[in-house]
Amino acid sequence: MIDNVALNKFSKIYDESYLEVSKYVVLNCSKIDDVDDILQNIYIDVFKCIKRNINIDISYIIGIAKNKVKDYYRFRYKDKIISIFMNDKEEVFERIPSNFNLEKTIINKYDVDRLWEYLKRKKIIIFKIFYLYYYLGLSIREIAKLLNISQSNVKHYIYRTLNELSFLIESEGDKNV
Repeated sequence: MIDNVALNKFSKIYDESYLEVSKYVVLNCSKIDDVDDILQNIYIDVFKCIKRNINIDISYIIGIAKNKVKDYYRFRYKDKIISIFMNDKEEVFERIPSNFNLEKTIINKYDVDRLWEYLKRKKIIIFKIFYLYYYLGLSIREIAKLLNISQSNVKHYIYRTLNELSFLIESEGDKNV
């Protein structure tokens, strides 16, 4: 059983470190699909450290992240991932709000998944820019600094890709009529 003190401490550390750790992982991944798996592995280790009463700060977590990124590609951890979520279906259904609209949620998820799949086929730098800008909410200036490119290049990648997506959506709309 998980004690509330450890869980509260983990939640606080997670909230304080997630943005920085996510930036580090995104910038150091060779495949954007691996980001979530690596982040999960990092925060599992963070939770284990908390349970062992190890004093943790952001630099310690970045150190874990460095090792996890290296290990992930060295040992192919993604083939060995075990879900940390419970399989108690009744508990899951009890958490669903009464005003939940499944159809709208599925359509939105489908659209977002199509968008990310399209971006994954682009150059890795474009996907990293979109991930940092739209998912992590970083500014164009911050992204340019992190990726060591000019702000105009970041804007160019965003606007050009958005135009491509707009054209793609319009052309698919014509087919569906």
